[in-house]
Amino acid sequence: MATGTTAPPKPRTEKRPTRRSRLPRLHEAGAAPLLVLVLLVVVGSYDPSFFQLQSLASLLEQAAPLALLAIGQALVVLTGRIDLSNAGLASLAGVVLAQGLGSWGPVAVPVAVLGAMACGLLIGTVHVSTQVPSFIITLGFLGVFAGLSLSVSRADSILVTHGSGSIDWIFLRIFGFPISYALVLLVALMLMAAMRSLTIGRRVRAVGLNERAAAYSGIRTQRVVVTMFAASGGLSGLAAVLQVARLQSAGATTSDSLLLPALAAVIVGGTALSGGVGGVGRTVCGALVIALLRVGLDLIGVDAAFQPILYGGIVILAIAVTVQRRRGVAVA
Repeated sequence: MATGTTAPPKPRTEKRPTRRSRLPRLHEAGAAPLLVLVLLVVVGSYDPSFFQLQSLASLLEQAAPLALLAIGQALVVLTGRIDLSNAGLASLAGVVLAQGLGSWGPVAVPVAVLGAMACGLLIGTVHVSTQVPSFIITLGFLGVFAGLSLSVSRADSILVTHGSGSIDWIFLRIFGFPISYALVLLVALMLMAAMRSLTIGRRVRAVGLNERAAAYSGIRTQRVVVTMFAASGGLSGLAAVLQVARLQSAGATTSDSLLLPALAAVIVGGTALSGGVGGVGRTVCGALVIALLRVGLDLIGVDAAFQPILYGGIVILAIAVTVQRRRGVAVA
C-alpha cells in the first residue's frame, strides 16, 4: 500500500496592485491633478479664444481667491482636521475691509488680514482646548461669521467708493500677467519652502499621519494644529482682499460660494482628508482645475445654481476613489 505524501505548500505570491489600488497612489503622488489639468486644457483649446492672453489672465484672476482659500484649507487638512468656516471668514473680512477703506485707508488691509488670522487662532484654540471635532467647531464658527457679516453689512452690499486706490493695484497686469496670481504664487512658494525646509513641515505631516505617535515623540501637537488654523485664517483674509479688489464691493455672502470649490480643489490636488499626505503646490494645481471647470461650465451655459452639484460630486467621487478604507480613519 503506497503511502501518500502531502505536497509542500506553494509559496504565497504577492498580488499585483489592482487598478483601484493604483488610483490612490497616482492621486497621492500629485500626478492626477496634472493629468486632469492637461486634459481640461486640451478640451478648452477647441475654443479659439481660450489661449488668448486676455482669457488666460482673466482665468488666473478668477482662480486667485479660490487658490488662497484652498491653500489654507489644505494646511488644516494636513493635520487631519477640516475648516468649514474659512469662506465665511473671508466674507466677514471682506465686509470689514470694504467699510474700513474709506476711513482707515491702506491700514484697513492689514487689519482685515490680521483680524482674520486672529479668528483662525481662536478657532484652533477652541478646537484643541475643548477636544470637539473640528467639523463641529468650524461649522459653529461659520454661523458666527455669517451673523457678524450680516450685522456689519446690514444685509446689504458695501460699495468701495473711497480708498479703493489702496487695493486697485492688485488687479493690474505686468506684461499681461495678473499681479493677483503672482501674489498667490509667491505665497505658495513661501509655504512650500517652509513645509519642506523647516521643522514645522515635518511636524504637520507627523500630526496628520499619527497624532498620538507625534505627541509621544515630543511634538507639541496642539500648537501645530492651532498654527495651521491661524494660517488658514490669514489666507482667508488675504483672499478677501483679492475679492474686494476685483469686485470693488463686499457683501455678507461674497465668498461663501467658494467653500465647496476650495474643498474640491484640496481633494483633487491629492491632499488626503485623513491628514499627512498632500501639499501646497498640488493644491494650487487643484485650484486651477476647479477654476477651469467653473469657466468651462459658464461657457457651455450651465446655470451657476447647478454648479455646486458638480463640485459636490467631485468631492464624493475623489474621496470614494482615493480613501484608504480602514477602520478608525475619520475626519476630526
